[in-house]
Amino acid sequence: MKATSFLLFSMLWLMLIGLSFYYQVEDDKKYGQKIAYTQAEMFFRHIVLMRQWNAGHGGVYAPVTEQNPPNPYLNTPDRDVTTSTGQKLTLINPALMTRQLADMEKSHSGIRFHITSLTPIRPENKADAWETKALQAFVQGRQSYEELSDIGGQSFYRYMGALVLEPSCLKCHNGPEHKVGDVRGGISVSIPSSSIDDFLSVRLQWLQQSHLLIAAIGLMALLVAYWAQERLNKRLTKARSHLQLAYLDSLTLLPNRRYYDAFVRREWKRATRHHYPLSMIMIDIDFFKAYNDSLGHVEGDQCLRQVARTLRRYFRRSGDLIARYGGEEFCVVAACDSLQIMQLAEILRTAVESMKLPHPESKISQYVTISLGVATLIPRENIEFGDLLLHADRALYDAKHSGRNRVEKYRG
Repeated sequence: MKATSFLLFSMLWLMLIGLSFYYQVEDDKKYGQKIAYTQAEMFFRHIVLMRQWNAGHGGVYAPVTEQNPPNPYLNTPDRDVTTSTGQKLTLINPALMTRQLADMEKSHSGIRFHITSLTPIRPENKADAWETKALQAFVQGRQSYEELSDIGGQSFYRYMGALVLEPSCLKCHNGPEHKVGDVRGGISVSIPSSSIDDFLSVRLQWLQQSHLLIAAIGLMALLVAYWAQERLNKRLTKARSHLQLAYLDSLTLLPNRRYYDAFVRREWKRATRHHYPLSMIMIDIDFFKAYNDSLGHVEGDQCLRQVARTLRRYFRRSGDLIARYGGEEFCVVAACDSLQIMQLAEILRTAVESMKLPHPESKISQYVTISLGVATLIPRENIEFGDLLLHADRALYDAKHSGRNRVEKYRG
């Protein structure tokens, strides 16, 4: 390698690292926004669920106090009642409950939510400028609205979902102009951007440090290549030869990612030709990081070996594969239909749980358990294997977020 080549490769390397840093920073920003808006949407749906519960019971009575006076905007005959012991109670309808919860949440976490409409009955429910835009969008047919906006000079990730009249709502909204399905307003959820920015700043600092380290390592590698190109080429050639022969994961003795890639390419082409279904199971050991942190990496490695041995017992056909996908994840590829793969997945889940391998830090069981995501596709020319992997990974995500130690099927 000549000096000019060394300088050229060094500049290209630094440019590559710079572009990688830029795109990862932008991706992290988008990811942070996605987290905020997803959290806000979940918050909104939880509020709607509580409102449905309240409305389904015709409201909830609570003692009259200075902090909980009767609702002057609630026009129902039984708004205020007195118990046989003389205690005065007042009816809390869904709208008032939402306001009270909003006050509590704001003081507790800084998250703000606000019930509003274009024609509010209560003055406090008047929409601000951003909420007015969202409500006008609902009139045009949208069901949700999200945007980064300021409240009182402070930046918030803001989300608003539409409130739709349901049968239980007609107890209060009983005029002739009201009917089930009408959009009567919305609830805005505002999450302080500072809560996400703190997370992003730590992440960006880590990205900066890691990219600087990678850049330095790359330059050192180029410098070594500059002085010892032939020696390095021999080592790389030898290393490539070893890598081509290494198809087993040294820890679990299962096929590794390299073998998995070659296997699925072959099986996908075969299934495409013969038009039979191909199924996948993505498997993740529940709370494995906590297991490692609690018992140490030696025990963590032993746990991976035991789980791998248990899973491997159920694979005998040449057309089926169980491989270590990476970390605590395993992957199954099998030529079978959706019913058969669901049955197999449940067998694998039960088998691991039946090991009764103690897990002191699991939040769902005293033993090691696994979560499984299942997907099935019939390969065609316009479908790629990555679609099947994406479906199985999405199903695994659903399994982990639905309580873990379960099998979830992709339902896209």
